[in-house]
Amino acid sequence: MNALVVENHPIVRDAVKSALLSTGLFTEVVVCGTFEAAQEILQQDTSFDLITLDLNLKDTRGAEGALVLRNLYPEISVVIFSDESTAEVATKVYECGVSGFILKSSPVDMVLSAIELIMSGGTYIPVNLAKKLDFDPKIAPTCLESLGKLALSPKQHAVFMQLLAGRPNKLIAEHLSMAEGTVKAHLNSVYRVLKVKNRSQAILLARDLRII
Repeated sequence: MNALVVENHPIVRDAVKSALLSTGLFTEVVVCGTFEAAQEILQQDTSFDLITLDLNLKDTRGAEGALVLRNLYPEISVVIFSDESTAEVATKVYECGVSGFILKSSPVDMVLSAIELIMSGGTYIPVNLAKKLDFDPKIAPTCLESLGKLALSPKQHAVFMQLLAGRPNKLIAEHLSMAEGTVKAHLNSVYRVLKVKNRSQAILLARDLRII
């Protein structure tokens, strides 16, 4: 597998590259320091399996870059590396369909575990961030034991599975041949059934129920 590291700070960039190579999962890790450079690389080569993205690049900030990448390259997992850990920032990036949010201050072993989880198809949300996202694991038992038993309609079920696959609303709409407004309506219904407030809480609940 190949990875692309998009990071503003050279020292952090090299550290992330070294961490990824140390997992043994990646044969090549390409690095760059701007969003524009990342786009140029991806226009020439879309064979990457993972993109790690700094949220505070000079030419893009916050969730904007993540949303662009997820919409243009839906088959590539996007992971955020950031020193910002507010619930507002995390909620926005998970709405964009990222596969993980890793704090730059995280221990190396935690970073490695997160990357391994993500590359196996999982979604990584740090425990401390889960608390900031106001997720209460005690609500899980009220939602029954498995996805098949959740009281979702077939369309709600389909939208929910697309959400868990890390697709933003625009891509869910395209994949299921729905209007984007219809996708949002179904997601709101899913959130009510699951007794959660947003996409990140839905992911956390699915993880607790071992759906993902």
